[in-house]
Amino acid sequence: VYPEERELSFWMKNTKIPLSIAFIDSERRIIDIQDMKPLDDEPPSYVSAEPAQYALEVNQGFFERRGVKEGDRVELPE
Repeated sequence: VYPEERELSFWMKNTKIPLSIAFIDSERRIIDIQDMKPLDDEPPSYVSAEPAQYALEVNQGFFERRGVKEGDRVELPE
């Protein structure tokens, strides 16, 4: 959670499991979903396609198995 929208960047150094990340804008709309590889020697940065305020990391495949896709809205507690 970030105070305002901006380009967000994540990496997977020392992370042992594959993850998926959803970048979410201030309107709580998923703007980008990416799969991230574990334990990369030279880890790439996974950057939001557009400015985002939130990022949600889950086990890889979680979004696909549940039919969650870009454009969907996320309900977050206040």
